[in-house]
Amino acid sequence: MESRTWWWIGGGAVVLALILFFAFSGDETDDTTTIPVAADSTTTSEATTTTEGETTTTEGESTTTTEAPPTFTALKVCFVTDDAGVDDLSFNFSGWEGVKAAAASGAAVDDGTFPILLESASEADYQPHIETCLAAGSEHIVTTGFKLGPTVEVFAPQNPEVQWTLIDAGSNAANVAGSEFQTDEAAFAAGYLAAGVTQTGIVATYGGLNIPTVAIFLDGYARGVAHYNEIKGTSVQVLGWDVATQDGTFTGTFNEAEPIVRATCESQLDEGADIILPVGGAINLPCGTAIQDRGIDAALIGVDADAFHAMGEQYQDVWLVTILKGLKEAVTGSIEAHASGAPLGGNSFLGNLENDAVGLSEFHSWSDSVTDELAAEVEQILADIQSGAITWDKFPVGG
Repeated sequence: MESRTWWWIGGGAVVLALILFFAFSGDETDDTTTIPVAADSTTTSEATTTTEGETTTTEGESTTTTEAPPTFTALKVCFVTDDAGVDDLSFNFSGWEGVKAAAASGAAVDDGTFPILLESASEADYQPHIETCLAAGSEHIVTTGFKLGPTVEVFAPQNPEVQWTLIDAGSNAANVAGSEFQTDEAAFAAGYLAAGVTQTGIVATYGGLNIPTVAIFLDGYARGVAHYNEIKGTSVQVLGWDVATQDGTFTGTFNEAEPIVRATCESQLDEGADIILPVGGAINLPCGTAIQDRGIDAALIGVDADAFHAMGEQYQDVWLVTILKGLKEAVTGSIEAHASGAPLGGNSFLGNLENDAVGLSEFHSWSDSVTDELAAEVEQILADIQSGAITWDKFPVGG
């Protein structure tokens, strides 16, 4: 079957949504600020009128108005990763790509010093890295990862002249723009897909740590499998997450080099799982290697950035689909909104299916394993979640 894309991250749409969101929700007392966000043309012309036996044409008059593109004041931007590092090919990688996109658009200074990238090896690096950003004169500091939230909440009030973008966490601080994502919506559809593709009747998942930004994927995935079972009368089993206890299988690390990462995957493969969702940076890669070493017909589900393109070419045959998350677009949109003069603090952007900030990638190498019927069902699942036809107690985000 030909590979299909039905729900995907519309990069321009998400950046536009971020600019509009931050521009108009940050300061409700100022109704005089207008931020031009995109070129817009409006053309009006008089109509041609036709009656039976007679044609009357009024010469058209056309008026075209075009708004100028955004005007940016380039900002000195500093980016701090959590301890998964920028090479996680996931949320840190996507966030840094967002900073580079802002530099390319003229919203961020790109002079060999800025933008600054500081990679954290552990939580002990968070505070000194932020202090380094401040000492360098950064005007906008981006931190990615839920675990950096508490450190930002300490430093942001002490440095009110600096704008902060906090990815994967919300904030009410006056100078912090939070971004959170209802990724269980897309993960639900991925779970349904996995249940429809599995040949063993067993699918699995595991995460780096049981923190909200990881657990939300596991929870939505397991619920999607349960929905498939309910609709189809099947009994596909999920390893690695228990919806009732909100607990499951975790490696305790985001470092893919740790032996426990591959051992976790190997254990699930030994139990018969043939579709696995690993969540936590590049901890999916040892699982891909294990699948290839065994020579089995098994697949992985990626997260955040489309794994088929983000990960190495040698793994392209293992990706069934990726649960997409518009981290790059969120970072770019936040910086561009600040560079346009928008007040950004005291709010949190919530990305979901409705605003195209979460979604599913193409099936890529596994397109032949997804029937047209199943693909249509997954598309309908996504539409029903967005419309509210399918509801559940979604993972708490943005509260």
